[in-house]
Amino acid sequence: IFSGLIKIGGLSGNSAVPQGKIVIWGTFPEGELAKVFEDATAVSKDLLINYVRKPEATYEQTLLEAFASGTGPDLFILSADMIARNEGFIYKLPFANYPEKTFRDSFIDGADIFLAPDGVIGFPIVVDPMVLYYNRDLLSNEGLSQPPLYWNELFALNTRLTTENPDGSISRSMVGLGLFDNINHAKDILATLFIQNGNGIMSRAPTGGYMPVFNEAGVSSGGKTATEAVLDFYTDFANPSTEAYSWNRVLPNTLDMFTSGRLAFYFGRASELFKIQSMNPNLSFDVTSILQTKGAPNKRTFGAIYAIAVNKRSPNATAGFGVAGLLTAGDNAKNFATALSLPPASRALLSQRPTDNPYIFTFFDSAVFTRSWLDPNTKATDTIFSGLIQNIVSNRYQTNDAINKAHGELGLLVPAVQVTQ
Repeated sequence: IFSGLIKIGGLSGNSAVPQGKIVIWGTFPEGELAKVFEDATAVSKDLLINYVRKPEATYEQTLLEAFASGTGPDLFILSADMIARNEGFIYKLPFANYPEKTFRDSFIDGADIFLAPDGVIGFPIVVDPMVLYYNRDLLSNEGLSQPPLYWNELFALNTRLTTENPDGSISRSMVGLGLFDNINHAKDILATLFIQNGNGIMSRAPTGGYMPVFNEAGVSSGGKTATEAVLDFYTDFANPSTEAYSWNRVLPNTLDMFTSGRLAFYFGRASELFKIQSMNPNLSFDVTSILQTKGAPNKRTFGAIYAIAVNKRSPNATAGFGVAGLLTAGDNAKNFATALSLPPASRALLSQRPTDNPYIFTFFDSAVFTRSWLDPNTKATDTIFSGLIQNIVSNRYQTNDAINKAHGELGLLVPAVQVTQ
């Protein structure tokens, strides 16, 4: 499609022009994208794009049911955590038609999660990276002009930014880490730490399907595995006997703490910017790239990478590929990203970083080193990671034993995703 090696839709001279009615499902707001789809259809008077927004909470289940009954959309928005359960319903574009190198040259490195051994799963469109929001007033009150760059710098800052009431309860916290249930994006924060330390969590098996690699990370300093070191670091923030103690289970969730002005650092998605502003218009905050692991060779953050996929059973799959091509390249891709206030997945577009908005500049910067992982079932893995943290914090398991338990539980999820293939 993008390289001109295959022709899409009806032809006008030597140009590929998609025709017909194309239905797209997704969870993004319709209003913001209406003009994008209108502009995309300008290539042909015979092309109509009908975008249908679905509730995020039930989106994947609704898709699975529609695919099973043959009533699914022609195209659908796909995030990396949906690949495993939906891959069997996706029309993959073979590398013979769209070379792998062309894909890699066109999109960010993290987008290679949409590459299967037999072709392209989806065409990346926008990125929603994890970033660091910080309270400017809390930092400046303590004489801190800048937020930290590395995770280990948090230890030295804790005594200045975390305060306790006379009864020992926490009145103001430096950061929400250490637990799971009252920490927004706890799994995403953990994924960021794991990815920064070489743990891919889940991988494609050489024989097909998927396999957990959660307990296979290499050894770090001190004889611990990298994953052990990550989890011991993370859970220290909920341990009252450590210098890192800044969080406990009686506190409200981290987003509420941050927007009330009682939390110095909040790890959240780029897409939360406007929500934070609306929750407290008077909050003095800024945003920067997420903290990095000191000494790591490459910068990394976790993020949701969204792509457009083609339904294998679509009666107009040819035009579907054409529309996917229209939306994920050039001005249409730029307008799509702009409409959602998210960075694009296109390398070419990311090189055109906006200079008039410091927030968006940071999001563009973070998108370049965003990675994701093949989450086989988001609700199930929420439970697994919640249990992992609880097992360590409660001393029910030694850290390495808790890792092996979680690894085994992840493995049990893998056969379930093969049902749809």
